[in-house]
Amino acid sequence: MESNDLLERLAEVLKKEMQNQLRIANHIMTGELSESIESRIESTIDVKKIEIWMYKYGFALDQGVKPEKIPFTEPSGRGGKSKYIEGLQRFAQLKLKKTDEKESLSIAFAIARKHKMLGMPTKGPTKFIDKTLEATEDEIQKIADDWSEDIFLAKIDNIIKNIKA
Repeated sequence: MESNDLLERLAEVLKKEMQNQLRIANHIMTGELSESIESRIESTIDVKKIEIWMYKYGFALDQGVKPEKIPFTEPSGRGGKSKYIEGLQRFAQLKLKKTDEKESLSIAFAIARKHKMLGMPTKGPTKFIDKTLEATEDEIQKIADDWSEDIFLAKIDNIIKNIKA
């Protein structure tokens, strides 16, 4: 197995577990975040690495957002637009099944006030990325050990063939 094959195999293990950790943390609403997770293998002359990509808001769910960073101030009554409030209203409609426009908007403002006090998520960061690494540590080590053993055995076979020749 070549090193790129190894990295792709490891990336797939990480991707699947990260999707699993999102489910465990109950961060599945539309499935878009989970589906957005992808891996990229970056190679230079000196380094090969796996990069895991996902929608930016996944990092906010993972690491949390401090109260002072929440983009909300009490309404002025002017009826402006806020992507943050619109997102919370969509959350109320999808996750909480609130179809009434006024009710879902009221819930959005209540959530925003709570976020402004406690941060987001209100229970604190879920750390699903760290949990992914912890959950896959043994499997990744086994895959790497098997790969190293295969490389070692191939080199030994090659030495034996050269001695016989």
